[in-house]
Amino acid sequence: MAVVSLAGPLFGSFFVGHSFPITSANFVNVDATHWVLDVGATVNPDYQALKEVALFLLTPGALDTSLALGLYISLGGAEWQYRGFVSNGHPSEVMPLQWPEAPVGLVMGPGMVQLGVSIEPYVELVQKEGSRLASKQEYAKRVAMDLFHFMESFSTGNGNQLLLPSNALEQWFTKFNSKFQRDPDFLLHRGEKSTR
Repeated sequence: MAVVSLAGPLFGSFFVGHSFPITSANFVNVDATHWVLDVGATVNPDYQALKEVALFLLTPGALDTSLALGLYISLGGAEWQYRGFVSNGHPSEVMPLQWPEAPVGLVMGPGMVQLGVSIEPYVELVQKEGSRLASKQEYAKRVAMDLFHFMESFSTGNGNQLLLPSNALEQWFTKFNSKFQRDPDFLLHRGEKSTR
């Protein structure tokens, strides 16, 4: 993998509303293509308060056009989870962090909340991005189906007609929000239908 120029820091990042810019010089350079930032020690030990991170290239044309920078998170030493990428053609991006739930009994300390950046082939990161967008589309479909099943519960028994109260959407959203607060992944549980 050829990097065009590494005379200075390659990239920068900041946690929206929680940090000043942090350059790659402040990350631990694991090897020629990987950097890691200890988020708890560098930014905020209350990692859940960190909702979004920006990643940006510092120099135009810093990477070979066949390469890009992927951004990942890891909690408690778990597997790295992809969050987005930047490239010469798309030099900056704000990405949701969406921290996973910490395992029960995990004691948070130094190195337990990490942000990782790696140089990877552009085509591989585009494929990862496509998978991420497909999962968002699937989630949107499940939200729509939850609403549909909720409205279906108002069926009058007269064929295809529904008799909905004027506040049906408000009722659904209140119920949806309550379930989401208890379990953000409730839509991923197969077979569950929303009913009154």
